[in-house]
Amino acid sequence: MSSLVSDVPSQAHWILELINYDFRGAAGYLVAFCPRNSFTEKSFYTYLVPLLSQGRRHKLGSCGLKFLSSVEASVVGLSHIYRARADSNGEQLKKLALFLGKCHENMDGMSEIILRRDANIPADGNAVSVLIPNPEDSSVGDSVQLGFLPRNVAKWVAPLSDIGLFAFSAYIHPKEVLAAALEGSNNKVKLILNVYTGPAFPTIPEVTQLEYVSAICSLVASSQRYSGLWRLKEVLGQYKWPEHLESEFVFGSSSVGSVNAQFLAAFSAAAGKRSLPFSDSEESDPDWGCWNASQELKNPSVRIIFPSIERVKNNRSGIMASRRILCFSQKTWQRLKNIGILHDAIPYPSDRIGFPTHVKVGRRRFESKDGSSFLMVYCGSHKLQCCCLGRPMSDRQLNGNVRNTSVLGSRLHISNYELGIIFVVPPPETVDHVKQDTRNLDDIVLPFVMPEIIPQETSPTAQAIKGGIGGRAEQEREINEAVLALSGGLMEEEITEEEEEEAIEAAQYVAQEKEDEKAYADKLWSQVDSSQSC
Repeated sequence: MSSLVSDVPSQAHWILELINYDFRGAAGYLVAFCPRNSFTEKSFYTYLVPLLSQGRRHKLGSCGLKFLSSVEASVVGLSHIYRARADSNGEQLKKLALFLGKCHENMDGMSEIILRRDANIPADGNAVSVLIPNPEDSSVGDSVQLGFLPRNVAKWVAPLSDIGLFAFSAYIHPKEVLAAALEGSNNKVKLILNVYTGPAFPTIPEVTQLEYVSAICSLVASSQRYSGLWRLKEVLGQYKWPEHLESEFVFGSSSVGSVNAQFLAAFSAAAGKRSLPFSDSEESDPDWGCWNASQELKNPSVRIIFPSIERVKNNRSGIMASRRILCFSQKTWQRLKNIGILHDAIPYPSDRIGFPTHVKVGRRRFESKDGSSFLMVYCGSHKLQCCCLGRPMSDRQLNGNVRNTSVLGSRLHISNYELGIIFVVPPPETVDHVKQDTRNLDDIVLPFVMPEIIPQETSPTAQAIKGGIGGRAEQEREINEAVLALSGGLMEEEITEEEEEEAIEAAQYVAQEKEDEKAYADKLWSQVDSSQSC
């Protein structure tokens, strides 16, 4: 919600309205899909670093402040001070390299920095400077300034810090900073903001000023949370699902887009699927025994429910009744037709037979020897496609080595706003561990029955529709319209997806400051330089 209204300050109050409700008794889990950040880091950085507006460095945990979330931001203006004319003798660069070389790095290769409020800079009263401290000196005086927080981040960090609602700390990659400084380029340097409760945090319900309400909304919208497939994994990964007791894993969808073994493996892994030999392992590595594309190819994990062409043709209102309801990618059909995972969507209850279905629901069910069952049921607003659920991508380091080889990737690209909900009846041994209402989800009726596998030639793709219906002149117009409707533009969509994926891979590490960010930083630097020369 905050992502939707963060650019409409007058509506930001809706976020604070949610504070009045207690969702701890909810029987389901929401799964949000938000494209506000095409790339979302999966890691959550919880390391304790300096308080924003104080001169001395403190450990936030020792102050009794609670970690809330992380925000991925950047440093702007780094190139300004290290340009040849600004640092002609290289003293600043040498000092920066010295400090960075002595900085302690955590397991993610990141080092703590200092954030300093610069409310007296005329260009922006919300300005926040980014400094590298001397690791051997606890004072802020002996430090090197890198640049500033971007204007769109400082506009909510500054006011929320000033009134004590939140406290902020930050981390950077030293090697990334030094490389950008040496090059003198405008490449973005990533900065991770950690968000903590501030001393005035309990007073949030009393906040009414639009400036602060809007800032809170922007903070929530920017905060890193698990989304898409990672949110599925977060919810279902807290349970230990016994693979040998699985009785079904199905997903019914009226829209099937670009799907391959890699995506199906990621979806299954997010739903808790693991390699059978490792399913009972106590290995602490979350990726140990994780389901992967190779296993998916050998032993398909999930069955896809989609109406056959005969069912579409026999609808009471004919093919046109499925106009803009059914979509099936021809390319996906070619990939999946020979592996036996496609099943006809027979509507349930029976009085729905003959009407087009608009279904996006899945179920994974287990049955124990004593006849009891436990399962998860998922229902979402999206088609079965990676651009909706999220395309896992490997995060490559500067030297080209893959840092993460998990089928769920280290970065997730989501293109659409979508929403889903999960209901869970957990395995008996996890009920005490996870507080959950263990009602019988077998009472949830799926809108289809388990069917026979669709014959290869009868999938209702656009080509099948066109080739499978007689060419009587009076039907030609309706047939062509139906073909276009059932195609849903998917052939074009697949081409653009492939081009988009190539562009994403190529652009992962060449992100540069935007012109407005550079102009903002240059204006701040000019006023800082002027004040220091006086």
